[in-house]
Amino acid sequence: MLDNLRRLLDELQASADRALALEIEDRFRLALDGQPVDRLPAVRCGALLGAARFQPLPHREVFGDPEKMLYNELVYAFETSIANDDRRGSDLPWTVRANFGTVLMASMFGAPVEQIGDNPPWIRHQTGEEISLDAVLACDPTDFSSGWCPRAVETMEAYHAMLRGWPELYRQIRIVLPDLQGPLDTLELIRGSQLLLELATEPEKVDAALGVVAAAQIEFARRLAPLVTDGPSGYCHQHAAMLKGNILLRCDTAIMISADMYRRQIAPHDERVLRELGGGGIHSCGCIHHLVDEFLRLPSLRSLDLGQPELNDVDQIYRKARAGSVPLIRVKATKEDISTGKIQQRFPTGVTLVVRE
Repeated sequence: MLDNLRRLLDELQASADRALALEIEDRFRLALDGQPVDRLPAVRCGALLGAARFQPLPHREVFGDPEKMLYNELVYAFETSIANDDRRGSDLPWTVRANFGTVLMASMFGAPVEQIGDNPPWIRHQTGEEISLDAVLACDPTDFSSGWCPRAVETMEAYHAMLRGWPELYRQIRIVLPDLQGPLDTLELIRGSQLLLELATEPEKVDAALGVVAAAQIEFARRLAPLVTDGPSGYCHQHAAMLKGNILLRCDTAIMISADMYRRQIAPHDERVLRELGGGGIHSCGCIHHLVDEFLRLPSLRSLDLGQPELNDVDQIYRKARAGSVPLIRVKATKEDISTGKIQQRFPTGVTLVVRE
């Protein structure tokens, strides 16, 4: 094992505080359930200072090495650091994931993955390499032997093997699902922006392809379930925060379509994934005002994760979400918002916070 990883695991086990972890978990759970809280759960995030004792390895080194990936997950992920967190006034859950970015589900359909320098992996689109909707329809949504899916399985298995040597830490760190995107975002990764035209010109074929992609996401989540140590029951963690439900669907592409198109062509597939996995959340960056009502109509929606709350009228979205008992995840706040109590006057409960430092 890497010397720096062994040293980090030793230190984290020595500092693991089960009582504090349960207190953080309870604070999240109460806020997500819309119950009264002493304060809203808040996760500090920001750039990792050069003076921090533990520094991440170059990102390009982690994709073929589970030890290095685990080390980086603990040192700096989602602009947070378990390794360098002093835990005073911070509600950072200790979570790690097989961090292969957004490409896992698309790669199983043959979409070519490219990773350059220290950038995250992406799907390459070049003339002559297009994957047609017919090719998507011909894929077996239960075959995870291709693309980068095997890497995710092997990495999560390696996490278990490594962490078992530190039993108290193993009990406290939650191994969570990797980013499985959502039906629309995965199909857009496969087809590229051409998909936006095909939603209008070939709606029936797109619908069938979305069905195959949704089935693949459901089945891969079930395949990974024995390797996930998330919880408590009915809750999961993504983006360094707890959310209500068992899965977080990424739905960023939807900001480029109308509410009517989302309702008719995308929502049934999002709802299928959410329903079959026991409910979950929707994440979307950008301005989502035209989609909020449609998201909130999904019967199995349990959380709404705002990727860029600053681009939205959060107070308006909060009022709508509270009416449906749907919590908002990762609303941005400042230290002053918290210290003065302003943020909790705006959002008494039903919200989790991110504080940038």
